[in-house]
Amino acid sequence: MADSLTFLVWLGKLTALPIIAMGVAVGLRRAPASARYVVWFATLVALLLVPPVSIWSPLPVRVLPSDASSGRGITLQRLETGSPKRDAVEPIREAGNPSPSHPPPAKQATSVPTILLLTWIGIVTIVLAWIAIGATAVRRIVAGARMLNESSWLDPLYEAADRLGLEAAPRLMMASNIEMPFACGLLRPTIVVPASAEQWNEDRRRVVLLHELAHIRRRDLVGHTIGRIVCAFYWFHPLVWSAARQLRAESERACDDLVLDCGARASDYADHLLDIVTRVGNRGAPATVLPLANKREFEGRLLAILDPGVRRAAPRRGQTLMVALGLGAVAFSIAAVAPARRQPPVRQAVAPQNQSRDTTNAATTSVAKLPKMSVSKPTTTEAAAPTASSSPATMPSNETEAPQHRQSAEPDTALLANLLRNDNSAEVRRAAAWALRDRREGVPLLLERLRVDASDRVREMSAWALADFMSDNVASSLTNSLLKDSSPYVRGTAAWALGHLQDAPQTAALEAALADADWQVRQKALWALAESHLETAPARVIELLRDDASEVRTMAAWLLAGISDKSSLSELRVAFDVERDNEAQKAEFIALVVLGGGSKEVVDRALASENASLRAMAVRLMAGQAPYNPPRPWPDSRARP
Repeated sequence: MADSLTFLVWLGKLTALPIIAMGVAVGLRRAPASARYVVWFATLVALLLVPPVSIWSPLPVRVLPSDASSGRGITLQRLETGSPKRDAVEPIREAGNPSPSHPPPAKQATSVPTILLLTWIGIVTIVLAWIAIGATAVRRIVAGARMLNESSWLDPLYEAADRLGLEAAPRLMMASNIEMPFACGLLRPTIVVPASAEQWNEDRRRVVLLHELAHIRRRDLVGHTIGRIVCAFYWFHPLVWSAARQLRAESERACDDLVLDCGARASDYADHLLDIVTRVGNRGAPATVLPLANKREFEGRLLAILDPGVRRAAPRRGQTLMVALGLGAVAFSIAAVAPARRQPPVRQAVAPQNQSRDTTNAATTSVAKLPKMSVSKPTTTEAAAPTASSSPATMPSNETEAPQHRQSAEPDTALLANLLRNDNSAEVRRAAAWALRDRREGVPLLLERLRVDASDRVREMSAWALADFMSDNVASSLTNSLLKDSSPYVRGTAAWALGHLQDAPQTAALEAALADADWQVRQKALWALAESHLETAPARVIELLRDDASEVRTMAAWLLAGISDKSSLSELRVAFDVERDNEAQKAEFIALVVLGGGSKEVVDRALASENASLRAMAVRLMAGQAPYNPPRPWPDSRARP
């Protein structure tokens, strides 16, 4: 009976937590998907912690009447008239000493709880083995895949990593034995794309990489793994499987929100996903990865992508922490509740009915002198007595040991400086420069390497690492590299870094860099000028509306739209009339509208274009709405260790 009650209590806890999470998720249905993801992740972690919390921290709750559980007092049961006379009360027999009149109990067969426990262990083992097989399959796929080092893949990878704020880009592999791209690797993140991805255009590669990098940034692989483990332990509970499924669904939608927040058009993104999903056959993805899409869950996800009323901005850290702490408190309270144990009853004594008054009084007196039977508990003195192992002399001191641990875990700045200055490998020096990116004491050495290192990749990394340190010396050194370094990589990264030093804008040097022979340097210089908050349009910016590189023309149009200098209207109209690149057309059209040049001739020119996005902008403008305004292009810094 006690085992059945314990099982029912645990089953009630396992049921209560997902039901509470469902209620919270319904209340957050208008919130971003990332908020609902936090709810389901906290629920799965709480389910995993229910057994240890229930054992270590019970909060007794009485479920039986106190009179029935106390076992207070001893009842004397008299024999019926005519029973044999006895001289004294029958003594209470000790436990474990059965009466000889009763035969020994027969050997019982295997109990039902034992059978259920063995069944549970067997199925848990099967599910965990399935997860292990999936992990092995992933390792085989990655081992047989080839590394993608082509610029057509690395450029969108680095651009997407920069937009999402990732410090290091993951490995990018291509495998011939998969059909759906996926992210994998808890310790070493990896993105694997199918061989059919060779036929993808640049837009599809960018959105797919953005989606998989969003999984890596959000650490969804950790939540996905925890969900699988929880389902393995609670395989018998349908609400647990539903919670894990909801976690995966909200994870995918949160990543979709990040992709759309980075500038992808909802209709184009949905078209890419739909085309990829419809081309996939029956070959599924391993259990331990995060595939781009799941056919069974794709319909609701597609509707969420195309719904313009969905909120996509991720909640702030404080809001996420409050939701997680609130759910954690509720989960701990539920997990810690346990029913009060019933006190064992006192054995009843028997007294004869036809006994003299004196004998009865003697029997009553002897029974009263028996010790009260109760559950043994330690006395207050025993409970409070300290043990030798808990004495202050033997307990470790957190105040003295914790700082030493943190100190040993921090990178050694002196060692990094020595490697950056003296190692004969450019790859090692480049990695050392990257490691010094957030250490102000390393700024002088980075400035030195930016000037004198023989490797352009080391100088490039030094410029990239200096972007977060605003000072006159840093701005001067970056300006010198922008104008005089022989490597276009270094010059471009120097321009990109100057764009981050908004307190010390070097507009003259950036305007001079607009004449650089390398188009990427010109593009980054334009982007950096846009960060300098100019009030008038430099003449060289207007000239770049006729640049040979479409990326430069696009960035120039965005810069002119941001400056709002109407003196550039005539040049913008000429550039828009002759433009053939889709992205540059859209940027020039938006600049014309922002500057007040959206005349009927400009709208008619947009409506006659073969660019569907441009025509849609013109229609929205005719309807009195602002045209769709995609985010300003973000140049790739290319500085990766």
